[in-house]
Order: sequence, then C-alpha cells, then structure tokens
Amino acid sequence: MTGTKKKRSAVWRKFQAVRFEDIKVWCMRRLPILKWVPVYNWKENLIPDMVSGMMLAIQQVTQGLAFAVLSSVHPVFGLYGSFFPVIIYAIFGMGRHVATGTFALTSLISANAVERLVPSVSTNFTTNNNSGVLGLSEFEMQRIGVAAAVSFLGGIIQVAMFTLQLGSATFLLTEPVISAMTTGAATHVVTSQVKYLLGMKMPYISGPLGFFHIYAYIFENIRSVQLEALLLSLLSIVVLVLVKELNEKFQRIIKVVLPIDLLLVRNSLAK
Repeated sequence: MTGTKKKRSAVWRKFQAVRFEDIKVWCMRRLPILKWVPVYNWKENLIPDMVSGMMLAIQQVTQGLAFAVLSSVHPVFGLYGSFFPVIIYAIFGMGRHVATGTFALTSLISANAVERLVPSVSTNFTTNNNSGVLGLSEFEMQRIGVAAAVSFLGGIIQVAMFTLQLGSATFLLTEPVISAMTTGAATHVVTSQVKYLLGMKMPYISGPLGFFHIYAYIFENIRSVQLEALLLSLLSIVVLVLVKELNEKFQRIIKVVLPIDLLLVRNSLAK
C-alpha cells in the first residue's frame, strides 16, 4: 500500500508540474491550424483559396464517384467519403499545398474486402429489395457496411502511426521503391476498370496472379466487347488528356481550369 501511495503521489507531482506553456506547445505541434489561422492574410488569400477550393471540389465530384465504383459500393458514398478528409487535414495537416482525398489504391483494398465478404452472386441479398435508406437495397447497404468497417480500421491504424510518430519511416523509402509502387498501383487501377472501358460483364477476379487472369478472361471473351462503350471510353480519354495539356500550357492566361471531367460525366449521365 505504501508503494502504491508513493507512485500515486509521484504521478500527481508530475501532473502538477505541467505548465500552461507546455500544454500550449503540445497543442501547437499537434494542431497546425492554431499556427496558420492567426497569421492568415484574409484580404489577400481568401478569394484565391476559395477559387482553388471550388475547382478541387468540382474535380473531387468525379473522382469521388469513380473511387466509389472502384471500391464496389454505391457511387453516392464516394461523395460522402470525399467530404470529411479535407476538413480533418485542414486541422491536422502541415502541408499548405497538399490536396487530400480518396486514393485509388485504398479503394482497391476496400473493394477486395467488399467483394470477398459480400460477393455479387450472394443469395442472401437482392438488389431489387429497397431498404428505405437512401433508396438502396439491403445488398448495397451490406457492402457499404463492410467498406465502412475497412475504412474505420484503416483510420485506427493511421492514428496509431501518428501517435508513435512513424511518419519518419518514410525517409527510409528510396525513390525507385516509391516509383515502383506508384506504377504498380496505377497498373492495377487501370486493370480493374478495363471491364467498364470495354463494356464487358465479368466476375470479380483477385488473388495471386489475378492481374493475368483478368486479361486472360478478356481475351477469351473478346467478342462480348461493346463497340459503343469502347469508342466512348477512347474519346473521353483523348479529350481528358488534350484539355489537361491545354490547361497546363495556358495556365498563366486562363485563371480558372476547365472542369472537363465533370462535363464528361454530365454528358454521359444525360445520354
């Protein structure tokens, strides 16, 4: 009992020794928003930042829909999921010129869990049975629940990494490793969207050598390719690349970037 009392008294003395300045320094290190808000030049930077935010929001509309489809959930939840990361990063982020949001690789990881736990051939849920929540079926709500659980687990892991200050470990990654990971992720993302580019219906394929099995399935069923979907996909890619190059070339003259991706989505939905 005496040892326990001594430990409690020692902890209490340490707690009393904490000063207000120490708490302030800790909050300033963990919440960068407390640093830049007091010195923010509202008169000069507010309007440019609002224009930049609006352009990023327009771009994120199309990306959110695409990443939701990539995660095998209803597209509307891509918009919901794109709303919160930017607010959290504005409070905890330290990069002034970083645009955060959903990421293709994490969407693929989420889709792997969704397709494995709630496959499309499941007989327990029907797509025509509306659950009354946003007009979605029970099958879609079950998929959203799995994706939300994966996202929540990923958030816990990131908070743990933040607490342990593991961000410094990124300096151990060499440039070839990062380039290889980026190239591999882009290749897998394009491969996962080939069925939509070709207008084909194909089962979800994953696991070891799944990359090669996908293309083997495509070549075996090449006659089921829809010519209209293929031409529309090729035309959209050409327009996107062309407008992107024009925006970069005339960025000093054109103050507002043309949201061509949003226009393409609107025209596709209209048709």
